[in-house]
Parts: sequence; structure tokens; C-alpha cells
Amino acid sequence: MPADIVRSGTIVVGLPANPVLTTGKDPSGSPRGVAPDVINALAARMGVKVTWLDVTDNAKALRDIESGALDVLLISPDAAGADALAFVGYLEIDHTLLVPNGSAVKSFADADKPGVKIWVFKGAPVERTLGRTVKSATVVVRDWPTVAAFTADLQAGGWDAYAQNRQALLQLSDQIKGSRVLVDRFGSTVQSMGVKKGRAELLAYLNDFVVEAKYSGLIKRSIETFKIQGVQPVP
Repeated sequence: MPADIVRSGTIVVGLPANPVLTTGKDPSGSPRGVAPDVINALAARMGVKVTWLDVTDNAKALRDIESGALDVLLISPDAAGADALAFVGYLEIDHTLLVPNGSAVKSFADADKPGVKIWVFKGAPVERTLGRTVKSATVVVRDWPTVAAFTADLQAGGWDAYAQNRQALLQLSDQIKGSRVLVDRFGSTVQSMGVKKGRAELLAYLNDFVVEAKYSGLIKRSIETFKIQGVQPVP
């Protein structure tokens, strides 16, 4: 049991805005979703409360982990700047493509051809997955300042495919008329609990907890409850 967390009576967790992890808030204002289910179960096992911090700036969140302002950051090891952390994975998240109206692309193999432009958000975990997988297509790394600018660019066209996790793309497809999410996947990432290297006691506790959460069915039940697609407990 991490003695410092037990003494403080709370575990401080950084939560990014990700449709795989959260699906909104409950009447009390606390986050709902797979990640909150997992973290709430962790806190209950420790006998402490959860303090949630919304993550809007990954670089700041990484600094907060280093300073001790955050105990745990929910993040993928493939995220930009995450190499400095130690990780305990709990969700495997599929990466696939969204294609625009009228596209003949039916699989990732169709998209991975010379001249095909696959857009991806700079620093997102899928950027690394895509870079490891693409052989012939052109990966176009974009950095949109706002969600509105991002959506407007996709609606304007000029892209052959956009890479992201399946749940996010399914929601996005409702906003991009005629767009379609591919059935197959080209890779995946592991959504993890990131902690500061050196916090061996916390890391060991998280590892034990995730094994328990996986084999008890907690993670699988939460995925089913919130109807998250393209996600499964880590193997």
C-alpha cells in the first residue's frame, strides 16, 4: 500500500478528455466512464478518496507528475512526452481510419498506397502507431488550435483518411457527412496509469490492482456498461 497516499487520504488523478475514458459527468459533477470506474475501484481498495484534475495540457500534466502534484496520469505510453513515466496498462484501444464520403478505401491496406494522405493529430498516441505501420501512404501531421478548426478542416476536405481511436472516430463520423469508419484496425495503444519513475510502491500496487480488476471482470463490465467500441481489457 502506498503509504504517502494513505496518509493524505486521497489519490490525485489526471484525466484527459477522451471519449474512450469518460462519457460525461454524474449529477454530483464527478466523471463517468471506464476510467472513472477503474480509478474509483482503485481508491476504494486503498481506502482513500479520488481528486480528479482535468488534463487540457499534457506537458503541464507531465510536469505535475514529476513535482508530485499528480499521483497518476491517465495516458498512453505513445503520447508525446510520455517516455519519462512508468506505466501500468489496463485498456487496449484500437486505432483505425475515418474516410470521407465517396471514398473507395475499405481497409487499411487500401489506404496504405502511394499518394494517399492520412491526417493525424500531432502528439496523439495514434501518431506513433501510424508511423510504425504505414509503408507507402503519406502521413500528414496536423496541429489544430481548436476543436472547431479541426472539424472545419475535415468538413472542407483535402484528406483521404484520418487516423484516431475507433470510439472517437465513430463520434466524429456523425459530424462529417457521409464519412465512414473502417472495420479493420491498423494497430492499437495501451491506455495506462502513468506514474513517476521511482514510485516503486505505487507502481507495484497498481500492477496488483489491474491484475485483480481484469480477472474479476471489472474492466470488461465497465466497457459493456458504457458501450465503448474498439476497446478491450489488456491481455
